[in-house]
Amino acid sequence: MLSYKHGYHAGNQADVLKHICLIQAYKSLKKHHKSIIYIDTHAGSGDYNFKSDYMSKNKEYENGISKLENYKYENQSIKYYLKVLKNINNSKKMTFYPGSPSIMSFLSGNDDKLYFYELHNNEFQLLRKYLSKQINSKTLNKNGFEFTLQKINSKVKTLVLIDPSYEMKDDFDKVVSTLRMLDENYENITAVIWYPVLNIENNDLFIENIRKIGSNRITRIELPLKKYNDEIGMKGSGIILFNGSNFLIKNMKDCIKELYQIFKDENCNIKPKIQRI
Repeated sequence: MLSYKHGYHAGNQADVLKHICLIQAYKSLKKHHKSIIYIDTHAGSGDYNFKSDYMSKNKEYENGISKLENYKYENQSIKYYLKVLKNINNSKKMTFYPGSPSIMSFLSGNDDKLYFYELHNNEFQLLRKYLSKQINSKTLNKNGFEFTLQKINSKVKTLVLIDPSYEMKDDFDKVVSTLRMLDENYENITAVIWYPVLNIENNDLFIENIRKIGSNRITRIELPLKKYNDEIGMKGSGIILFNGSNFLIKNMKDCIKELYQIFKDENCNIKPKIQRI
């Protein structure tokens, strides 16, 4: 389905959506909590150079971050996201795209505790090297879906990013199972879960399975880019928010409309969605 090496896709529209939401989720939690725990279940290698073989092959970033880099409008979530990326690059012109470990390491305070899971050995070695000087981080060469097996302090607000490759078809099922487990057992966790829209039938089934959980704490954010049909390829992507604050949901509602206008193809016949499931 999708390439495991995230470098092929780094900086594309899906990364833009995911990282804007992640940054806003962190900001919303830090408004009320001095320290949080952050868990990244599929962290990748840390950052991605635009001139690398992976990013150069498909150049997906050209229809993603490159379309936003000179953003001149007023959406504050987009503007702050770009400010973070440029500060990480330490330059007005970006030479690499920061992954979620890079973004969260930059944003976090010393009181926060960050856990990065990465099962792929090569990616894990790069990630561990990248975070070697980060005093509040821990890298784990394990399956990120098993994050609940670690002892999560129920008194500390926790933010989880769940971002599998979806190369394995059961990743969708694992997401649903994880959401059900979170809803049944955790009051103090906020989760940001990214998913691809590959075809309308499977996407409807995925959303319906989430709806069957029967939770009132789940919000769907979906950014369509192309006409939903049976052709091979990603038609868009979405975020499942668990325990998202009203502040976060409002910010994403304003943001998603603008991203849709910037990124959608002319033949796209589906409107963006943000709704409680």
